Amino acid sequence: MSLQKLERYVVDEALPKWAATAFDEQHGHFMESLQLDGTPETTGIVRTRTVGRLIYVYAHASVLKVGPPGSLEKAERAFHNLHRVAWTAGDKPGYARTINRFTDEVLDPERDLYDNACMLLALAWLYKATNDPKYRLHIEATIAAVDQTLNDPFGGWAEDSIGSLPRRQNPHMHYLEASLALCETSDNARSGQMVDRLFALFLTHFNAGTLGPLRENFGPHWEVSDRFRSNRLEPGHMCEWVWLARRYDLLTGRNVQERCETLLTTGLTVGRFERSVLLLDEATFDGAPLAPHRRLWPQVEMLKAFLMQYYALGDITHRSEAEAVAKVILETYLSAAPAGCWHDALDLEGNPIAKTIPASSLYHLWTAVVELLNATETRSAFAASDKQRIGRASGPFALPQTALSLQQTSLARNLSAP
Repeated sequence: MSLQKLERYVVDEALPKWAATAFDEQHGHFMESLQLDGTPETTGIVRTRTVGRLIYVYAHASVLKVGPPGSLEKAERAFHNLHRVAWTAGDKPGYARTINRFTDEVLDPERDLYDNACMLLALAWLYKATNDPKYRLHIEATIAAVDQTLNDPFGGWAEDSIGSLPRRQNPHMHYLEASLALCETSDNARSGQMVDRLFALFLTHFNAGTLGPLRENFGPHWEVSDRFRSNRLEPGHMCEWVWLARRYDLLTGRNVQERCETLLTTGLTVGRFERSVLLLDEATFDGAPLAPHRRLWPQVEMLKAFLMQYYALGDITHRSEAEAVAKVILETYLSAAPAGCWHDALDLEGNPIAKTIPASSLYHLWTAVVELLNATETRSAFAASDKQRIGRASGPFALPQTALSLQQTSLARNLSAP
């Protein structure tokens, strides 16, 4: 019942609210956030990743026929204006990080993997929603820009166009999300290769070995390092990888069961401080809080992980866990918030402490609702015979064992480095 209530809240209240209030009609841009009373923010500063995510939300909602009237048109207009302002051509192409929607000024010109991944996700679903070939051209240009601007000799992609450190798993995780979306929405020739390459990074760097936590930060050669806080854990990302790994499973037929069980168990162990149902934002290996608050997004990613485990395994315990998380979200983050909005962060005593209502959390809520709307289809796909699912692994999504061996050799060398 709580899952259904959460779904209806997002579809009936949040999607219309943000399409109406967080879209700047005068300038044709989406906003970074709303104020705590649910009114538009006034600085004009917006990150490319946030705009990309809102474009994605309304494009995908249109495909699933639950988008508010006119919201796809707003998403297309927002893309046009962001591309006009933030796209950089030349020797280091790609989308800039931050703009001002009032002035069309680029505030941070660096090309960042995270931002470009979010734009690729948006483009995948714009193409699916409209079948307009111009979006296919933008997809190809964005992939080429990432490869050209963010190429890194030690595997994966650089953080940004100036090679900032530490190296992080999070932007790569979202690039995998975008690549999976391309596999699901288009026939882009590169998407399967990108999925394989990114999942190999997950197996050999981010979550190396069969067991163990997901690490966030690394040195320039993917080495684990105290200098770069490699021991800082984010339980929400462990849950998010369960969701992505299960989608990878559906596409490739590869067995990710042990990996998903370990990620979810580890995330709950280090993230549920003092037996709370909710996850910490950041924690140490022994589960001590590194930040005295719990944001909304890790809770939504935990819910998605439980749902995907339920769809894959059919164990009702996982659905019950998802129901429990949805109930707490409704009773805490969504309680006494403006219509269609939420409290984005709570302190460890459960008091709201956020200064704004970030638009990025609508993206997280929407991705959970997608899994609820697609529940029957997803469960049927997981229930397909092993022969049918494994047969798909011989296609463009098969992980090259030679590439995996090279990644493992590189990892061993990096871990032994001083």
